[in-house]
Amino acid sequence: MSKKFTILVIPDDDSETSSYRFSKFFITIAIVFSLTVILASIIVTIKTVPNISKYESLNKKYNVIAKERLKVLELMESLEKLSQMDEFVRNSLGSELNFSEKPKIVDSVLMLIPENHLISLSNNIPSLAPIEGFISKRMEDAFSNVDNLHGGIDIVASEGTPIRATASGVVVFSGWTYEMGNLIIIYHGDDYITHYGHNQQNIISRLDIVKKGDVIGYVGNTGISSGPHLHFEIWKGDKSIDPLIYFPEYQKKDLTLKK
Repeated sequence: MSKKFTILVIPDDDSETSSYRFSKFFITIAIVFSLTVILASIIVTIKTVPNISKYESLNKKYNVIAKERLKVLELMESLEKLSQMDEFVRNSLGSELNFSEKPKIVDSVLMLIPENHLISLSNNIPSLAPIEGFISKRMEDAFSNVDNLHGGIDIVASEGTPIRATASGVVVFSGWTYEMGNLIIIYHGDDYITHYGHNQQNIISRLDIVKKGDVIGYVGNTGISSGPHLHFEIWKGDKSIDPLIYFPEYQKKDLTLKK
């Protein structure tokens, strides 16, 4: 004979007392069902809450990337104009350029070059180390603008160390990016471009003309960075070139080499 349980409901007033009888099997099923619902709710909560946080994080990153994409489009437009300037300069005026006469205006970017300004192509090839420091990360092999690899070198130095332009050129970008923090990109002519990232502060602006050795900013720890250092890249066209080829002196201070 199955056991049964009786639940009495006794009101505070003088109304009639109610009683409810349940079998042991029914109570067992009710308890199991309740525990199952509670357990399922806990599991759903554990899995859902992190996904919600992840969605919010991804949404914020998407908004940042969308803004940076607009900056990249502006940069590509600037580079296209600068390429036109570079072609005009190299094809029309030779390797050493003296603008004693005002050139014909092919594009407004040419107005960036003042009259009587002497430009030597030897000053437009990266040849001056941007800072004194130690290499904490080398460039990874087979890097291009579509690869997700480390496209330059990290140079460790004290925060606030002056960063110098490695060659003469025109600033095509000076601002904030999500990954590189304060970033400077300089176009040097003949398809040479240099990048300077994680800066504490940029002290030059877009479309400024800089000479080799000019201070353009200060070493910092902005963006995605684990400590004060300069992320430095050299590009030739659409390919990133190992900066150690241009600055072999850094190899003497390479912390990544096994002793």
